[in-house]
Amino acid sequence: MPNFTIAVVAAALCIALAAAWRALLRNSPIDAANIQLPHPPQRLGVFAHNKRLQNAHKLGSGLIPNPEDLVFDSQGRLYTGCGDGWIKRISFLDNQLVVHVENWTYVGGRPLGLAFGSHGELLVCEPSQGLLNVTEGHVEILTEEADGLKFKFADGVDASREGAVYFTDASYKYGFHDHLFDILEYRPHGRLLKYEAATKTTSVLLKDLYFPNGVALSDKQDFLVFCETSLYRCQKYWLEGPQKGTVESFIDNLPGLPDNIHYDGNGIFWIGIPTSRTLVWTIATKFPSVRHVLALIATLAPGGVADGIVDEPGVLAVNDMGDPVALYSDPNSKNQINTGLNGGDFLYYGSLTLDYIGRVPLAQEIPIN
Repeated sequence: MPNFTIAVVAAALCIALAAAWRALLRNSPIDAANIQLPHPPQRLGVFAHNKRLQNAHKLGSGLIPNPEDLVFDSQGRLYTGCGDGWIKRISFLDNQLVVHVENWTYVGGRPLGLAFGSHGELLVCEPSQGLLNVTEGHVEILTEEADGLKFKFADGVDASREGAVYFTDASYKYGFHDHLFDILEYRPHGRLLKYEAATKTTSVLLKDLYFPNGVALSDKQDFLVFCETSLYRCQKYWLEGPQKGTVESFIDNLPGLPDNIHYDGNGIFWIGIPTSRTLVWTIATKFPSVRHVLALIATLAPGGVADGIVDEPGVLAVNDMGDPVALYSDPNSKNQINTGLNGGDFLYYGSLTLDYIGRVPLAQEIPIN
């Protein structure tokens, strides 16, 4: 009799669990895929925990809401896209510790990736509008679709000396405000694209990518590097030479989620790391059920999941061979760091969750521009 009772209880539990699983799938906003990723790297050597971003100087504190990406112009002024839809220009005063922040041009939406074009124009990715050409007081949409598929998440951008523009559409399924769903879903909704100003045409270089994010051209511009955020890696796409049109690994199994990437002209790519690979991220990657639960929580409390799983953000410096050379992090921070930019003696960083641009001295192992 006890064995029979145990069997009945076990069967009832199995039925209840199956019903709960079906209810979870029915109500979940995502279609979570199974994914196998390598174990997170040990935090040793370059990846060791450090406090290089602590005590950062806060430029324009309170005046620069959510500066997601950064770029310098030829006069040494910083530009950033902000959460209020403005491209803001930051000028440095004599002592370099005080800045003047101005609303430069309003583009609307949530401007993300920035790069200057070959004619001095500012190229901006705004998720739903697409690739924008921005000059002071004027905004032009260059392209908003490719192969008949409208961009839903125009994200990272860089431009060649010849005028070609390379950019990403992180997801054709989810927009900016639902970007966490795309990461949790682990399905390839992204594309790498090229815009030719001379012909005003947009071509798809790669598709079926996992949340492709930042883009940066190499020094010789014979290849570019793009980040695949949800796979913790950056890929190299060859633009010239016998390998033209092919993809290979640049750096993989990163200690965190890669976001924007910038090449500094001196052999170093700078990668923003919004969060390290926490235990929650690791468990969620292995178990789709956990991702369904997180997605449901995110539906009920927008922003709550993202805020709760961010830990130890940073900026990773990688040489042009794909070797990590320095990590700047803050183990006590719960704010994302989405971009890092080499500004000579200093590293500048921007964040979707801060209201200033951070600045810290560059470490000795980094070549100074």
